[in-house]
Amino acid sequence: MKKEIDLIDSYKLLHPRPVVLICAKGKGEKVNVMSCSWITPVSDDPPVIAISLWKEGYTHTLIDETGEFTVNIPSSKLLEQVWVAGVKSGSKVDKIKLLKLNLVASDTVNVPRIEECLGTLECKVKNRIEIGEQILYIAEVKKALADKTYFKKDIWTDEAEVLLHCAGKTFSIPKLIKNKS
Repeated sequence: MKKEIDLIDSYKLLHPRPVVLICAKGKGEKVNVMSCSWITPVSDDPPVIAISLWKEGYTHTLIDETGEFTVNIPSSKLLEQVWVAGVKSGSKVDKIKLLKLNLVASDTVNVPRIEECLGTLECKVKNRIEIGEQILYIAEVKKALADKTYFKKDIWTDEAEVLLHCAGKTFSIPKLIKNKS
């Protein structure tokens, strides 16, 4: 038997989802980081992703200024930083300093990537669509990097412990299973 889910919570049926750290930098020097699990690939040729950000958030303001951001893939070792990056506002506190994250210059965008993360996508915005309380950014991936220790044969290994967001304060990590057929 199935139970009805309140429509406002219907997105939770699509979780767990990878949670990433989005870095953005406005025209000034300040870099902000936020947690995001509303992210998906939308094309592989050219490589394009979409992220959905809250209109009232600080990160979208920075992305609107420059049209660039990085997507950083954390492991479970960064759980505390991921949580704080999602609940603190970058307009009020320097989250990079607070989270003690090390930034490294990107190769194709002026927004840095996070050294402690397993991988990074360097992105340039192609389109911006307002939907409800969100802004959907459609961005072309200009460079993709992955830690070769944990990304083998085009997939993350179990040891990578890529962080997934379930709901609220609940997170998990994936376990690989193989189809026997």
